[in-house]
Amino acid sequence: MFNQTAHARRDLEAGADYLLRSAGLLWSVFDGDVLRGLVFLAVLRLTGDEGGPVRLTAVARSLRMPIETTRRHLLKLEAGGFVVRAPNGAVEARLPDRPDLREALAANSANLAALKAAAEPCS
Repeated sequence: MFNQTAHARRDLEAGADYLLRSAGLLWSVFDGDVLRGLVFLAVLRLTGDEGGPVRLTAVARSLRMPIETTRRHLLKLEAGGFVVRAPNGAVEARLPDRPDLREALAANSANLAALKAAAEPCS
């Protein structure tokens, strides 16, 4: 008989491992600023969901962050080539062609594969 507590712990450990590895990747790509990385990921997700540039308020709302804090992060992301601004002020995510970003994307794919493997049903 399978132990639900052991299964829940395994799932928690797999999720924590993925989250911590992802935070490490954000740290390396965004010069130690994990929050800026989260803002980028929010823009990336919202851009896909909404099919185009997204407004500052939508990004701030999605992260439950103050608008001014979000604006500062978006300005840094724009300077780094991670977002482009539309004429109406909305932003859209971009993936700059950088070696560190290519390495992080490859590492993230491996992290996702490990998470998927860890999520296989217990027997």
